[in-house]
Amino acid sequence: MEPLAFVEIIGRHGDALQRHAVYRWPARVGRGYDMDVILDDPFVAARHLSIEPAADGRFALTDLDSVNGISLPPSGKRMSAAEAGPDDVVRLGHTQIRVRGPSYAVRAELPLRATAMYRRPAAFAAMAAALLGLSGWNSWVVATQQEERAFLAFWIVVIFIAAAIWVSIWSLVSRTVGGRSNFSAHGFVACAGLTALALWDAVTEYLSFGFDAQWLKHIGTVGAAAIFAYMVYRHLRLNSRAARRKLGIAAVMVSVTAYGVAIAFRIAGESARPAAQRYSQALKAPFFLMVSGVSPEAFVAQGETLKRKVDAMARAEP
Repeated sequence: MEPLAFVEIIGRHGDALQRHAVYRWPARVGRGYDMDVILDDPFVAARHLSIEPAADGRFALTDLDSVNGISLPPSGKRMSAAEAGPDDVVRLGHTQIRVRGPSYAVRAELPLRATAMYRRPAAFAAMAAALLGLSGWNSWVVATQQEERAFLAFWIVVIFIAAAIWVSIWSLVSRTVGGRSNFSAHGFVACAGLTALALWDAVTEYLSFGFDAQWLKHIGTVGAAAIFAYMVYRHLRLNSRAARRKLGIAAVMVSVTAYGVAIAFRIAGESARPAAQRYSQALKAPFFLMVSGVSPEAFVAQGETLKRKVDAMARAEP
């Protein structure tokens, strides 16, 4: 006996989670074991819904005196009877269903795409090597003593361990949600994000030195937060098929929270050390300077002027 229709259980993102064949009219839906389609939802009645064919490939839905009734999103208005087409979603309790006939025309198959470059292990290895090289170069530039190089090398190891834990967590989520770990893809995203953060920090530092504008560091923080948000967004895209807008909002919220906490700790540290001077640890080459500085003669003249003022104030004291 061929099925007359199929009742699909719809997930929150519109994908069909299960399909139940219907072999008679009217078809009844509920939690009872005598139903044609049994739903495991405590908010669905034992005898909840009756389905019968209607004109033009539609289906007549009748509520069987349940407590929660039926509704058609997005209005959500409770109804005792309604008509639904093959693309309409009907809500019963906390379950969404869709009814389609056996002649429903499905979409054409999608062609298989080649594996994206960033999903390949070689791309992950190359990006990890680039991050390691950039970190080593930065340590060589900043460190002035052998002890400092050893300390910075230790921190590089710590950063890579933290990145490995970060990637492992995202891969575990991918395995749990989608059945694939996507370890190489998550590793590429993490290494690319850390590399972009390091390069952006270097760019803002050289710009603030070249134009003698420390306020560029604050703009650098905003840019770093944007890079981190995009990195989180790419991780979420590998794990979820939700709307891009929702994933983008979630990524921005994570980034704002993380950088907000970091800025709060930094301000607290600066308040505890008000006399601490904020300057770059590494000297830049003179040709990076884009604005003219104070000449030695002008600096000495300013010092003489300051000395005369201080001496005058000292003589004026009783």
